[in-house]
Amino acid sequence: MVLSLSATEQRPLSLELFSVLRKKAISTRFQPIVDLHTGDTLGYEALSRGPEGSRLFSPAALFQCAQEENQLMALEHLCREMAIASAVRYAIQDHLFLNITPSVIDDPAFLSGMTRKILAEHGLDPRQIILEITEHSAISNFDTFRRSIDHYRRQGFGIAIDDAGAGYSSLQSIAELNPDYIKIDRAFITNLEQNPLKQDMVKAMVDIARSCRAKVIGEGVETLAELLSLMRLNVDYAQGFYLARPEVPPPVVLEEKRQRIAMEHEKRHKETLWSEGFGLTVGDIVDATPTVVLEENVQVVEQLFERHSYLQGIVVTDGKKPLGLMMRTRLYYHLGSNYGISLYRMRPIKKLMDDAPLIVSAALPLEAVARLAQERKEENLYDLIIVVKEDHYLGTVSIMNLLNHLTQLQIRNAFHANPLTGLPGNVMIEECLKEQVKNDNPFAVLYLDIDNFKAFNDRYGFEHGDKALVQTAGLCSAALAEFGGSNDFLGHIGGDDFLIVTTPELAPKLCDFIVRRFDDEMHGLYSAEDLEKGFISVLNRCGVEERFPVMTISIAVVTNANRRFGNFLELGEAAAGLKRQAKKYPQSIWLIDG
Repeated sequence: MVLSLSATEQRPLSLELFSVLRKKAISTRFQPIVDLHTGDTLGYEALSRGPEGSRLFSPAALFQCAQEENQLMALEHLCREMAIASAVRYAIQDHLFLNITPSVIDDPAFLSGMTRKILAEHGLDPRQIILEITEHSAISNFDTFRRSIDHYRRQGFGIAIDDAGAGYSSLQSIAELNPDYIKIDRAFITNLEQNPLKQDMVKAMVDIARSCRAKVIGEGVETLAELLSLMRLNVDYAQGFYLARPEVPPPVVLEEKRQRIAMEHEKRHKETLWSEGFGLTVGDIVDATPTVVLEENVQVVEQLFERHSYLQGIVVTDGKKPLGLMMRTRLYYHLGSNYGISLYRMRPIKKLMDDAPLIVSAALPLEAVARLAQERKEENLYDLIIVVKEDHYLGTVSIMNLLNHLTQLQIRNAFHANPLTGLPGNVMIEECLKEQVKNDNPFAVLYLDIDNFKAFNDRYGFEHGDKALVQTAGLCSAALAEFGGSNDFLGHIGGDDFLIVTTPELAPKLCDFIVRRFDDEMHGLYSAEDLEKGFISVLNRCGVEERFPVMTISIAVVTNANRRFGNFLELGEAAAGLKRQAKKYPQSIWLIDG
């Protein structure tokens, strides 16, 4: 049989390529990159395609042909031109990620300003553009390449390393180029939740990114499980078919997926706080720092610094709401430049202030504020942190003050924490209960006791016993993350006893969650044989064999809804009777007083 080829199929690919270049037959599709903290869209990656239905439709075929025909520069220029024009047509206001091949970025023709010229023609700011350096081709000379990258960075362009881990010299590229974003190749994302080695590699990439103050983007996310795994590993952003396919017009991520991301992030955030234990909030350590209004001139601010030598910075407000920050070092840097005094002294402070300082809520724990402070740009690391309460200016916190209090808090918590679970121990539990009784606000205290734990520990050994305690601590943390309030408390009394302080209306939900999940959590620690029997056999102190059922959990809930407590000891006494009643039941159960 003789196969006949159509005229199009017989035509050399090179002719098709030159036709594409001449007719500008390139289309652009956009895929959103989503913030894994909020569900919002960071920006869009522009993905170029050849003519629909042609042999050059796919980007792989298109760019391979261009390279073979020595037309890579022309194709790169055309793809950027069409992507930018399309982004303007659809009024994209977010970041625009443009793919760039390393072999062309340090070419003199590429450095001639053509990209900046295209942006200017369309009224776009270079700061909106992120140049994505693909890792699928080698960088032959890092010194030359880095100078080219610095040329773009000085103009405001952001830099991303694409396909990190799948191409050439990933670690060297990151070290040499100091990118703003690192995109992890989809090969590491596929079935991430099932592969511990991939998880370790992604975690290592996140750690590397943190050390160079870059953000991490996971590519090729196709399932909810992969997305949740990325969130668990603290990846910053994600893109992939699960969120939205590349389309034109630019697709919008479904609201239900945005809400799921925000909900999961909040859940993880709360879980982290409970696992760390509660400490001071940033509102507890604020200092009073002078303020000026936007229109105040620079000379007045300079005089304030001269009169108060201790001042590191001054907050710029509209009366109640902070709008900016003027650090002493920033002011004197400008005034000390050529003609700085004559240029700036009589101008309003808003011309020189930092209009995007770190502003945090007074309710944030110190640990959370420290993490936010560390993520700032290097030149802003030691700037004051502005603290607000209900959006009104409250004061500032210096990095030194924050670190001092955080260190003291960590030392104190470590000294008094349970060494196995890391949860607050008896000293902090006692302080918390005393505070509840003193304030007399509505509260509920959950006393949790694992039944038959000692027999399990004797039968399976202390390592398995420790694992049961750690899993119980994690179960309590998960319950609080799902249903708890912002001021709830979780502590480890010791052994197999735990304590949660919450509000009366939340207590039933927490108890239901823990009781429902406890059996499943603990059954995984028993052998199949013991589970089938429903009991374990253990020798007692007299050497006589006794049978003990599998572990269950009893929860005694004590509230002040219907009575007052004179001191925290009365809480324990009230709970003791309830626990005795609960232990009479063969299954996990919770009882509440009153």
